[in-house]
Amino acid sequence: MGRTNKMMITMFHYGAITVLLLALVVTLTKADDLFGYNEEPENIPGRQNARNRTPVYIPGKCGHNEILYPGDQATDWVCDCRPAHVYHPGSAGCFPLYTRAYCNEDEYVEIKPGSKLPQCTKNTCKDKLIPFNGTCVKLHNNNEGVCPMVNRIKYVVGVNEETLQLECISTAPVNLANRLIGNRYNSQDPNIIVKEDGSVEFMHAMRCAPGSAAEYNGTCTDKLAAPIPTQIKARRRKFNTQSSVDSVDDQ
Repeated sequence: MGRTNKMMITMFHYGAITVLLLALVVTLTKADDLFGYNEEPENIPGRQNARNRTPVYIPGKCGHNEILYPGDQATDWVCDCRPAHVYHPGSAGCFPLYTRAYCNEDEYVEIKPGSKLPQCTKNTCKDKLIPFNGTCVKLHNNNEGVCPMVNRIKYVVGVNEETLQLECISTAPVNLANRLIGNRYNSQDPNIIVKEDGSVEFMHAMRCAPGSAAEYNGTCTDKLAAPIPTQIKARRRKFNTQSSVDSVDDQ
């Protein structure tokens, strides 16, 4: 009789332990559901941006003066020119507007109002200056009062990223080779957000902007009427967010 009681007590103890273990497993399972633990870390550069699909510069992903734009699929990205830059198929590169770029020594590249094709224009100014409002000016400079001062900020001659024409703007474009999170010019630029992970989001950049590689290749909805004459086909590099974006420099 004593032996039977001992066996019953032992079985009771094991049963109680089993119940406690089951309760612990259920509790942990509910905690996982409640807090949503991630299988992959969220602090990888570019992972969160892959959700909102904002054009972004990520060091090492694209070529000089290129950034990543959302591609045709939900997870792919395409390298193309950053805003206010134009694609040149002959060199497969991107160049800033209103500079000599790929033009002759006495020319600069521009896109005329209403046009989608960049062209080389005769430069009537000397010493790397360009014509603006009847005078010769230095790009991204106040030019001794040619542009105004507003709220203690000296405006500079620069390219409007929407119209692609010269005007007085509040900030020069971010230098991707020397971007600083705390730089007052970067922090005042409404077109960009410099991130802690070293990436730069371009809030108003458009993949199919005039002069872009996408426009040249005819991959945009509104296709070009005539291609830029060249014997070299433009490249189109893609990255998939699942393998590249989560794991682009100025002039």
